[in-house]
Amino acid sequence: MLSYQIYQSQLKDSPSFGKWYCRVVSSETFHIPELAEHMASHNTPLSKGFLEAVLKDAVSCINELTLDGKRVILDNLVSFGLSVKHKAGAATADDFSIAKNVESVVLQAIGVGEFSKSMLTKAAKLRESSSYSSPRTQAGSTGSDSETPGTEPVDPGTQPDDDLGQ
Repeated sequence: MLSYQIYQSQLKDSPSFGKWYCRVVSSETFHIPELAEHMASHNTPLSKGFLEAVLKDAVSCINELTLDGKRVILDNLVSFGLSVKHKAGAATADDFSIAKNVESVVLQAIGVGEFSKSMLTKAAKLRESSSYSSPRTQAGSTGSDSETPGTEPVDPGTQPDDDLGQ
């Protein structure tokens, strides 16, 4: 279950200004040692220390490969690659320069396979986080019921149609 918090856009020069959105909030953070311990707890003959070493080597290799212009895909999870964030576009190809037009190089991580956007949207359940003071003003509109993204919440007094193949 994913928890979210509602916030109001403060981007003054944007059509989103003043509108309300939500962002996912993490309940916990796992670094390599915690991930290795979690993996070792899944009935594997591999030790936490061995798994931690493999994960550290994988991170190092992913850094090396992406900095060499390669894309690294961890099947059914993520595709890593680098992309460029631009300051502005150049008027002509001859006017383009890294100094004038490129702001930074950024890591691009895109979910693939079982973690693709469409699969995550179908599988994810969202609920409003209880770890902050909700800006909602209507009593009873706490968002505590879980919802699937892209669907309307179901009225608790009605039942969804069973013949829709969902």
